[in-house]
Amino acid sequence: MAREAGKRRLFINADDCGLTDGVTEGIAQALRVGLVGGTTAMVCPPGAMERLKRLGGAFAGRIGLHLQLTGGRPCLPPEEVKSLVGPDGAFPRKKIAVANVDPDEVRREWRAQLARLRSIGLEPSHLDAHHHIHKRPEVFPVFLELARELGVPARALSEDMRRELDAVGVPHAAACITSWFAEDLSAERFLTLIETAFASLPEGAVVEVMTHPGHLDAALTACSSYAADREEEWRVLTSPEFLQKLTERGIAAIMPAAIVDPPVE
Repeated sequence: MAREAGKRRLFINADDCGLTDGVTEGIAQALRVGLVGGTTAMVCPPGAMERLKRLGGAFAGRIGLHLQLTGGRPCLPPEEVKSLVGPDGAFPRKKIAVANVDPDEVRREWRAQLARLRSIGLEPSHLDAHHHIHKRPEVFPVFLELARELGVPARALSEDMRRELDAVGVPHAAACITSWFAEDLSAERFLTLIETAFASLPEGAVVEVMTHPGHLDAALTACSSYAADREEEWRVLTSPEFLQKLTERGIAAIMPAAIVDPPVE
């Protein structure tokens, strides 16, 4: 999907699809509204595959893979990925606890996560990682390898990451905003963040925004410190008034495939 001439292109991604029933249903609703262009799926949390199988098929082409080394249990047997798990056989809950990982174990586990998503008929439309774990220097080469193999857009969080993705021909947004999170979740702040990003970019560039819309449920409270704020994100991202504000500013919401396409002049 190429953008309309004169439009600035905005890709809003909803992270954490599959995490809980409430999060998954909230993301599905946001995708139906149309402002949220895509989501990335977690395949490791308990019950994730059942949720994705139930709701994910309707959004084929808009669901990417949210690669994990934190939260949930690995797809591979824990004894095969010892550097990635704790004594309980699960991934650490926090990224600070991910240390001394074996890149080959990361490679095999992430390929197993990809295979699990494909097992329910979903081919990833784009790629990112939970808790931005792909920023880690020992992990990023594996992320780069997988993104290049899949040929889909991937999330870049720094100029260095963008250069490396460019070097192997992996599409990405020109800027990725991760700071609309946990603090002031107003529409006004969202607009300020994206206007600032667009102001420094050339015509035709894409801005990505990481978001976490969803509905609060008991499972979310138990597994994530970011819980009630997801409801506020959902309210903004499904608001007709917010969509109108973007339209008035000449900003077009796009899907993952449009990150690849050149603008229509």
